[in-house]
Amino acid sequence: MAADRRSPDPAYQAHRWWARRPPALLRALLLAATLPADTTQECLWRAYASPEPHLDNMTVVDPFLGGGTTVVEAARLGARARGLDVDPLAVLINQHQLMPPDPADVLAAGRHLVDHVAGALGHLWATPATADDRWTPLHYFAVAAVTCPECHHQGPLYRSLVLARSVGHAGSVVRDVAVTAFCPDCLALHDCEETATEIRCCGTTRRLEDATFRGARYSCPACGHRSSHEALKSGASPRILLAVEETPAAGGDAARRPRRRIRAATSADRELAQGSAAEATAAVVHAGAIPIRTPANDNRPVSFGITTIGDLHTPRQLAYLQTALAWVATAKLDEAVARALRLAVSSTITSNNRLCGYARDYGRLAPLFSIRAFSLPWLTVELNPLNPTGGRGTLAAALSRIARSCADVARRNIIAKGGKTNPVTVTWTRRRHSHSVTCADATTEYDGQSAPDADDRADICITDPPYFDFIPYDALSQVYRAWLPDQQHLSGPPLLPQGAEPVTEFGTRLGRALAHAASACKENALLAFTYKGGDIAWDAVGLALDHAKLCVTALWPVLADPHMGHHAHEGNCEYDIVVVTRQMTASEPSVPPDDVSVAHWTGVLRPALRVSAADEANMRSAIRIAAPRWAAPLS
Repeated sequence: MAADRRSPDPAYQAHRWWARRPPALLRALLLAATLPADTTQECLWRAYASPEPHLDNMTVVDPFLGGGTTVVEAARLGARARGLDVDPLAVLINQHQLMPPDPADVLAAGRHLVDHVAGALGHLWATPATADDRWTPLHYFAVAAVTCPECHHQGPLYRSLVLARSVGHAGSVVRDVAVTAFCPDCLALHDCEETATEIRCCGTTRRLEDATFRGARYSCPACGHRSSHEALKSGASPRILLAVEETPAAGGDAARRPRRRIRAATSADRELAQGSAAEATAAVVHAGAIPIRTPANDNRPVSFGITTIGDLHTPRQLAYLQTALAWVATAKLDEAVARALRLAVSSTITSNNRLCGYARDYGRLAPLFSIRAFSLPWLTVELNPLNPTGGRGTLAAALSRIARSCADVARRNIIAKGGKTNPVTVTWTRRRHSHSVTCADATTEYDGQSAPDADDRADICITDPPYFDFIPYDALSQVYRAWLPDQQHLSGPPLLPQGAEPVTEFGTRLGRALAHAASACKENALLAFTYKGGDIAWDAVGLALDHAKLCVTALWPVLADPHMGHHAHEGNCEYDIVVVTRQMTASEPSVPPDDVSVAHWTGVLRPALRVSAADEANMRSAIRIAAPRWAAPLS
């Protein structure tokens, strides 16, 4: 799985989703659930890499679709996939992942889309007449002009005078200037040597590390009062456009990898940044006026002053999104192609909003949700979505990415003899027309309905329910759902711990979902899910298993979130527990085998992998609720 993270699977790159389970894990789980119990590790890995439809004539169901790893891997193994999710964005993503169009059709329609948007709005990102037309704008750098709540002085908020550095990191862009800095008084740019520590401008010497924002507080240069983003409403403050980063224009030096320059913003740039009032107004009517909902435990971005979808975007961004999606809605396209283009445009929202930052040492835009939540960078970046040659998040890049997601080719790593990891290129065909994806609440889907006929019931259920210690993905997905035609609302309340008795509420609703899933499966079907949490989170799982009348027949840890970048620290719980269950009528009471113990698991894992104290606590809690519910499958 760690090796696979370095070569992301194109099938899952069409659109952002949060916390997808690793495809390698789900493919292995599906195979382990269906291969004979005496299958050797060598045979398992041979089946893993094989294009054979090992799950042919089987049906796999997932009541909590999310990013769709279970159903996509099931489809690649030849199964018929069925899934539910309360979030229409997850449903749209999975419809594409399971039933993608021909990539050539996507690219052909995408060219018409780009031509239309460029013809209607290209002038908004044009190179000013006073600038060098051999270059094309890519990034527009700005800082907030905030007003001190104490003395009402307005000034720029910044954490450094450095806009960009060229330090030679692998994968970074090529620049002719080592350091680009700005003067906060006159906004002039300064090209500096790599060893520079200060600039002199406006009769003053300033250190490059000078800042008005430190320790999560803005210090007013007039009165010294310190204020937070929340007090300043920094997200809604006016922006001061400082500079424009450009790429070589198409036909010039565009083929040179990946060269950039930064120039000072002009008055013409600042005028264009206001966008087209007509298109922006239309976008506000369509989606921009929708209020942003925040969960009880995190009031961002509303606390920053961003209260509606419209507040999240600049006028140009609103015009771009409205124009692109309106064309997709009215163009006479095949349903699957239209869905792919809608997802492509939607995916660019991640990099076309007011909360995008900049990785200064690499020359990369830092998109929204880089750390899964709303954060407010001091240096915000507006992308030119029509730049044809550079930048992450452009329309051209999104179309290329979604076309690749339609293909059946992937690169995976398998374990060969001796434990070595070998990369292989595989072709795993997804059946296009035998799958079903429904926007529905898994906790109520079959209420008042009869169970499916015996011949139509699923053979396996593998799912990834929300954690008790949740990240509210519906609060994040609303940024995209607001732009979906007639699909903005959830089909039911998300599964969250709520009310005066959150453990009971969560456990009961999860139990309903598992009971409904069991009723949609054959009596002897295996129902498995991945989970982690503290004691009360596992208490809720115990309640759910009892409500659904399920017994535990197997239990083991898997490394589902190895080294999660921004999220990683020594106290992280990186292991999920795979909980394998069966219906009580298809099992008999038993006791866990000796190898279901924290000592055994850590003894196997620790020679090669890190296991934290939080991981051990998670394992103990899982065993505690599983042991009294243990059973053996009836033969």
